[in-house]
Amino acid sequence: MKFRMIKLIFYSFLLTSLPAEALQNIAGSLGGDQQQLNYIREYMATHRIFDRLDFLPKRDSFRKTNILGKIRQGEQASKEMLWQAKREYPVYTINEHVLAYAIPVALLLWNRQYLWQWFQTISAESKMMFTVLAAIPAVLFVDPISTVCSQIYYAALPPSIPETDLIYTYGSKKNLLDRGTQRYIEDELFYTFWQSPSSESITRLHKILDKALRLPFYTKPLTYNKAKITEALKHFSDELIDRLNRFALAEITFQKMDIHPQGHYPVYFQGAPGTGKSYAAKQLAQAMGTNLAVISLDGATIDDMTGTPFESYDGKAGRLVDAIIANTVSSKDINHKNQVLFVDEFDMLLLKSDKQAEEVIGFLLKLLDPAHRSFYNPYLKTNIRLPDTVILAGNSDIHELSKNIPQLEAMASRLDKVVFEGFSTDAKREIAFESMIPQLEESYQSTAKDMKTFALSDFEKAKIEAFIIQDQDPGLRSLEKYINEIFEMKLQVLTDTKMENEF
Repeated sequence: MKFRMIKLIFYSFLLTSLPAEALQNIAGSLGGDQQQLNYIREYMATHRIFDRLDFLPKRDSFRKTNILGKIRQGEQASKEMLWQAKREYPVYTINEHVLAYAIPVALLLWNRQYLWQWFQTISAESKMMFTVLAAIPAVLFVDPISTVCSQIYYAALPPSIPETDLIYTYGSKKNLLDRGTQRYIEDELFYTFWQSPSSESITRLHKILDKALRLPFYTKPLTYNKAKITEALKHFSDELIDRLNRFALAEITFQKMDIHPQGHYPVYFQGAPGTGKSYAAKQLAQAMGTNLAVISLDGATIDDMTGTPFESYDGKAGRLVDAIIANTVSSKDINHKNQVLFVDEFDMLLLKSDKQAEEVIGFLLKLLDPAHRSFYNPYLKTNIRLPDTVILAGNSDIHELSKNIPQLEAMASRLDKVVFEGFSTDAKREIAFESMIPQLEESYQSTAKDMKTFALSDFEKAKIEAFIIQDQDPGLRSLEKYINEIFEMKLQVLTDTKMENEF
């Protein structure tokens, strides 16, 4: 009798506790968007959903369209992929539960007459026990029903995924990136984050994608416009303008060639500070219809150039990558390969004799060789190729410097040198009065309402004219400095006068 009571108490406990747990699961499922989100992320990582975008390059419409069309198709395919994935998991879960319980229930229904006859033959005590036991499966069935109901709800209204924009942006450009970059972004960034979500992994995902998706991946059609180049460089000598026109024409022609000739070495811009090397490079790039990627070698180390792994304490993409993507603002921008790479202060590195400088020189000489032109970037874990058009710039004669640097001599002998002698007096006058002074006046006028009429007087302009006539600097640095001093003195006089009037 005592044992019978214990069993009844135990079965009663099951009957009361299991429904409570099932109801708790129902409430938790219907309100557990975060839990459902984690399940969907795990499902997407396990099934490698980005592989579903690999069909795009096989489409004729994808191969034949322009770069914007490829990106639009990639983004649309990404949206469809994510829409399906968010609903596949609920359907998969529903099917799993239905199949798990369908067979036992079907067997019970199929044999219900036999089971009922057998039930009629057993003792009253056994009937009571089996009645209690029969209720347990019915109660246990409540929990899968709650799961199925919740998954039906999420199949219709799946939770939002915070990184949806990242998925769309990456998907739009996935098939434009090399396979190594794809695998890194998918396996080590997206799938790792989805399987173990954390603030660190989502930060890493954002930062890496910001660099990787701004890398160049298509060749932009460039045009040669002699009149535009000549106008942009009008303050230089006629000989220099002709030389830079030939350079631009040769570079554009080279990029149009199906078979590139060997020995396409950089050009070296030589001239004193302020003689227009950087300005000429910028104007050339703009006139050619491309971007100027600028990198300075001042104080550079190998790690500064190539970058370091994200996981390291000073993880960085490196100066070369930063220069190549500098003309883009976000990961949604479209970058092109055929930019003009401008390596400033190239000779400053050659004048140093320390080990750090020697390592960077060795790296650059190999990188600038037309047979190489690419390097491994540990931050993005992929190979980065430099633009075909490379301009080196420096103040010193590189051929003279190469006499003391054997490893530089071979390349220096192949470099085409363009010498910037400086600006004539007439050119300086035009630059000062047509460009420098008007731009500075406009900048000062924008600072306050009472500065709207700020402008140099004829006397101050005459002082600048006198400075230009006696200026011995071949470049514009001294002239820029003097003009800025004139503006600063005028501002000080106006400020002092204003303060005296207030008192």
